[in-house]
Amino acid sequence: YKPAGAHSVQLRKGGGWSIADELLRENPSLGQASEKPGDAGLVNRLDEETSGILLGATSRSVWDKLYKQALNGEVHKRYALLVEGRVTKEFSITSFIGTPNRGAHKVKVYEKRPPSWARALEGTTKYTPHLHLPIHNVSLLLAEASPARRHQVRAHAAHLGVPLVGDSLYGSTRALPPIVGASRRFFLHAYYISFRHPIFDREIVVESPFEKELILPQGG
Repeated sequence: YKPAGAHSVQLRKGGGWSIADELLRENPSLGQASEKPGDAGLVNRLDEETSGILLGATSRSVWDKLYKQALNGEVHKRYALLVEGRVTKEFSITSFIGTPNRGAHKVKVYEKRPPSWARALEGTTKYTPHLHLPIHNVSLLLAEASPARRHQVRAHAAHLGVPLVGDSLYGSTRALPPIVGASRRFFLHAYYISFRHPIFDREIVVESPFEKELILPQGG
């Protein structure tokens, strides 16, 4: 489990505490479990402001198998997110998601395959309305992302005209704290992950209820 405000893996030149730091403190051998020692065996990452489930391995052989599942879209992830406006029906988007350079802080959504310099890969996100708060005109959505690339859920939502509340990087003009009293900039929680166990070959499902992460106003 990763709380909002923490990094998933170690960053270059410091950059703040990460889940990987804690894992390596508890078990230094995890530095050998993944391709990069600073990942401490983690197979996926979450943005700093995103909370929820991380998938990791304690050996390189298991990490390789889980990472291959993730690349093939066989690791299924679901998120809860709070967006601007009223969303009343289910919708989905498939596009290419890329960045013009390695140091870019923001990803771009391409509806058609862009040139190779865009470093874009395909991803699909499906959004389902869960709750609308009329008093603030915001909606809580549930999303399924495959394969959940960097900023995929955030960028796709903004591209469709419903950016996450408080996500100024992707066009939000509102602040989250006045709505939910949270200290985080935006609400995005990875509440579900499923995969095939690489040794026992059975489906594993892990959930982290989003209701515990978001205190909504009464009467909304």
